[in-house]
Amino acid sequence: MLNKIDNISPGSEYSKANRPVGFSGNLATAYVRQSYIHDSVNISPALQFLNLVRWRLKDFKHISKEKLFLDFVLSDIEFQTTIDLVNIGRLDDLNYHIIKEGNESHNTSRIISDLSVKIENIQYDNERLLINLSSFNVFFQRIFNQRIYSELTNSDKYIIDELMSGISAGIREEFEYLNNQLFNFIDKLEGVRVDKRYRNDINNNEILTFKSIKIINVQ
Repeated sequence: MLNKIDNISPGSEYSKANRPVGFSGNLATAYVRQSYIHDSVNISPALQFLNLVRWRLKDFKHISKEKLFLDFVLSDIEFQTTIDLVNIGRLDDLNYHIIKEGNESHNTSRIISDLSVKIENIQYDNERLLINLSSFNVFFQRIFNQRIYSELTNSDKYIIDELMSGISAGIREEFEYLNNQLFNFIDKLEGVRVDKRYRNDINNNEILTFKSIKIINVQ
């Protein structure tokens, strides 16, 4: 049922995954402008928030007038997502492209995962902090330990459920906090918010949907 994947050479988008990228767009403009005007840097609220939640921002840009691309690292996991700024008030979920590296027997492997996460209630008045993605890191370590070199999709739910055994509640909570931080950052940067009126109750089993998970060897 699973298609075997052997020693796939990563493309350019992955080979550059660990390369630091400078700020761009509004965030860069605010930072440069304030650095130029003041002797001591007066960091913008958005940058202050990133320092608070300990994100390492690798890339940030408007890919159109309506969409914002973010690439950041938290707890040694890289997250890439694109936000629809025009329809942010009624977003139901976010799509994440996630990259996690591991080293075994002097070889570097990289897990590439695409998943969809439901947006639960976002709290803007209470900035919910999350520093360590312990459950999600355990999930990735299980994949490395099992040496699953076949691509998993949502049709392999029974395997994914087994990998998440005992940590699914923790992963759900971590993504709830992560989404909360992301939308607080966008609020400070763009001044736009998710509309709470459109948030619906979400069943525990529906918060995460893995579209694909695969390991590639990094030479």
